[in-house]
Amino acid sequence: MLFENMSLYEASLFANKDYKNGKAIYYQGTKITYRKFFKLVERMADILVNRLNIKKGDVILVAQPNIPDTLILIYALNKIGAVTNLVHPFTPFNQIRAIINKTNSKYAFLFEQRIAKEVEKYRDLSSMIYVTRIEDYLPIGKKIIYHTFLNKDIRKKLGRFRGKFKGFNYLHDLKPTGKKVPTVKGDNKDTSILLHSGSTTGAPKTICLNNSNFNYIVSYASNYVSMPRKDLRGGGMVSFLPSFHGFGFCMTMHMALTNCFACILMPKFSAKELAKIMKKTPVTLMCGVPTAFENLLKCKEFTTSKKLKKFKVCFCGGDSLNIDIKKQFDEVMAKAGSACRVYEGYGLTEAVAVNVINSPDFHKDGSIGRAIPEAEVVIMSEDGKKLKPYEVGEIAIKSPAIMNGYLNDLDATKKTFFDGYLLTGDLGYMDNEGYIFFKQRKKRVIKVSGVGVFPTEIEQLVDHIPGVHGCCAIRIPDPRLQSAVKLFVVADYFDEEEMKENILSTCRKYLIRWAVPKEIEFIKELPLTPLNKMDFRKLQEEENKKRGILNE
Repeated sequence: MLFENMSLYEASLFANKDYKNGKAIYYQGTKITYRKFFKLVERMADILVNRLNIKKGDVILVAQPNIPDTLILIYALNKIGAVTNLVHPFTPFNQIRAIINKTNSKYAFLFEQRIAKEVEKYRDLSSMIYVTRIEDYLPIGKKIIYHTFLNKDIRKKLGRFRGKFKGFNYLHDLKPTGKKVPTVKGDNKDTSILLHSGSTTGAPKTICLNNSNFNYIVSYASNYVSMPRKDLRGGGMVSFLPSFHGFGFCMTMHMALTNCFACILMPKFSAKELAKIMKKTPVTLMCGVPTAFENLLKCKEFTTSKKLKKFKVCFCGGDSLNIDIKKQFDEVMAKAGSACRVYEGYGLTEAVAVNVINSPDFHKDGSIGRAIPEAEVVIMSEDGKKLKPYEVGEIAIKSPAIMNGYLNDLDATKKTFFDGYLLTGDLGYMDNEGYIFFKQRKKRVIKVSGVGVFPTEIEQLVDHIPGVHGCCAIRIPDPRLQSAVKLFVVADYFDEEEMKENILSTCRKYLIRWAVPKEIEFIKELPLTPLNKMDFRKLQEEENKKRGILNE
């Protein structure tokens, strides 16, 4: 492995030792070289250690969009041996507080817009919160525009034009001491990143990952794109996938910062905005979820851009890519004179990101690809036997990317492994050339625009609403997000619309927005299995039949 026995910070520093003047980050017109990036990381490490007294092993929550502060914080925390607890920036206050308690986080770095949504609630935690601002790395012109057109509600809460929330600490008010902070050398298998996702059975878990997990994946960047590392230098990976997701941080950020190309940050995805960014930055690579590619195809500014010629390769993950979308995207690239094509890969948070991938050199239509170097993928039967080619079973992975385990849950960790293999909870088969074909999910996870939504979390919340006697969340198709949530509810109510609004307002308050049901249907009773468990499969099959969808 190229970055063996290195931290994330050391891997990036080592990879760019002779490329210090190259561009590391592009952000809304701001350009940051690798030399400046490492200075900013060292400055931040000084603040973390000498101002905030953060030590090796301390857990620090970071819930931010794709802005420079996010990367600077992650690598500075990694340099000093702290554990970065990456959380969705739209996570509601009650979940933030629960995650802080569960992970024993010492501090939380949150961006201003997140605080603004529930500012009074956050006051109870203000002593441990450091606020970051989207505008801190904007060029002066954009900074003025940003302040001028800042959301009125936020501006009102701030109190004045360039105000700050009273009683809260702001990260950029902290000044470094000037003291040099040594890079912590520790066991490279120590947990360095916490990510929050579903376990392979679908229940929400906190996943413990180490430096080697990430460094192993990015070591093989040239294999994924089928070109030498030197040909990647000077290009750019557009980063609109969020940092709190293994796919986003590993493949669109850490891979760029360890392979001498730029990380082009987009705080929020927009097809039109990407088309503008392509005119001013060296976009050559892109990773996205299916909905992103679908939206790009609908955007004339993107499909007719002359800059498409510069694209080298694109990857899709997070959910299955519709074959028609792939075909249309490849045709757009071909028409533009680009050799770029979009290729599918497969991974899960327990193994950081991609462990199976199609590439320009090795690909097969309909498959999710072949195992990456050093990874072993097998198909297992229910009784743990390795199946022959074309036999359908559970996809199981053994690789250096496999997690340390689930935080404070040894029992769930043990159940996730068999004979050294990570059981993914996904079904598929392998052909005689080693290509994997995905069939369906074994676990209860609904992918809404590539974001994992956990039905059990929705059900547990709604079950506590007065008058509700039971509920079940299933997947329904959505033209914009690919999938959405439908909730079946058994309840007492005087007014159906009032009860629906009560359920929706509760979900909006306590769940991420992708988990809020798009449809709610009241039924007299929930179907049960012979073991008296809720039969969600029956509801899903009946709904699919009603919509004319074939059951997998």
